[in-house]
Amino acid sequence: MLLTILLSTTLLLGEGDSSWDHASVSAYAINTKTSEVVMDQSSDKSLMPASCMKVITTAAALQILGPETRFQTDLEHDGTVDRGVLQGNLYIRGGGDPCLGSERVEGSLSWDKQIEAWVDAIQKLGVKRIKGEVIGDATRWEKALAVPSWSWEDLGNYYGAGACALSFHENAYQLFFKPGNEVGDKTAILRQNPPMLALQFQNEVTTGPVGSGDQACIYGSEFSPFHYVRGTIPAGVEEFSIKGSIPDPAGLCGAMLAKALEAKGISIEHQKINGDKRTVFHTTYSPTVKEIVYWTNQKSINLYAEHLLKKMGEAVFKEGSTKAGIKAVTDFWRSKKIDLNGFNMADGSGLSRKNLVTAQQFVSILTQIKNSDFFPVFLESLPQENEQIKAKSGSMSLVRGYVGYADEVIFAVLVNQCLDPKLTKKVKAFLSDANCLKPNKG
Repeated sequence: MLLTILLSTTLLLGEGDSSWDHASVSAYAINTKTSEVVMDQSSDKSLMPASCMKVITTAAALQILGPETRFQTDLEHDGTVDRGVLQGNLYIRGGGDPCLGSERVEGSLSWDKQIEAWVDAIQKLGVKRIKGEVIGDATRWEKALAVPSWSWEDLGNYYGAGACALSFHENAYQLFFKPGNEVGDKTAILRQNPPMLALQFQNEVTTGPVGSGDQACIYGSEFSPFHYVRGTIPAGVEEFSIKGSIPDPAGLCGAMLAKALEAKGISIEHQKINGDKRTVFHTTYSPTVKEIVYWTNQKSINLYAEHLLKKMGEAVFKEGSTKAGIKAVTDFWRSKKIDLNGFNMADGSGLSRKNLVTAQQFVSILTQIKNSDFFPVFLESLPQENEQIKAKSGSMSLVRGYVGYADEVIFAVLVNQCLDPKLTKKVKAFLSDANCLKPNKG
């Protein structure tokens, strides 16, 4: 007979905690050796998964794209190079590399070193003057960057950066402030890294108490030249930085290369030239998919997940879009006999509140990849919580999730609309208790 342990608010918290009065829970766990269900509470209930959604995206990406696949960014030109003059335009054609200009992953260059490498390649081509333009080309994918259902308060901040075929520096920048001397004083913007060449800021940030941390938020949408910054930064420091999302990464990438070329004495005449056939003369390769998957799950990088999603759309349907990526992923999981009733995928990262998944679906997907050849790579990508558990957590306002592996047990716990500020810690403590994932002996 199947032995079931019901996960309940009493198990997690003890009785009488009002923060759980209106919460929804979906929890499920199976022992893969015995096939016993060892935890089940409303396991077919669809709830928001937050960043737990990344395991669904990355598990599919390893199998659809292949772990050794790399994306490429090409330097191209149209026209001809004659006696040092390019009679045409210069292009940076993006191929969906989320790591371009970011040194997070081994083998990728920092943004300034990447620009230098491109300048070197152009100089080796013998170009000393460009008749046309320097163009950041992101046309391989859809123009839209962000997912429509993402929150307005997320879009201007680094974690709300949308995926672009020519993303650069993880589509993020640091914005440095100088605080005032007293609480309530105005602040001054010092600089950005990398420099935002065409972005203006309305600075409404004031000085907060010493040690109050980052309480500022950047508001602005993709392709907007004007962003608002509101909130507070702490007093008592020389400078303080927050991170924002680059609204037009392809445009910025092209402008930065143009500026670097001019600094090297290569003039750009900005003539309007309608080029035809292009010639590729330099290629930058991304890290492998398995490396991108690793960092997606280890650091919960939304941008990487969205890139993988659009790349799957391109690979399966020749369309680099969120819509095509979602269809590629859902078709894939259906082909693996995963029951997707009640499932709704709105993005690849879990940032949208329209994502809905059941605990049973998570366990089914984690079971499928455990039985595949890709499991060692996937398991390595999951954070190591303790000696027993490798799992991905998910967190946003009123949402917590925790899915993964505990020895032979595969588990998923999703909690929505819970006001308990210590929820994540309590769920992890509950699962770390080995007895909670073992069958009853009585």
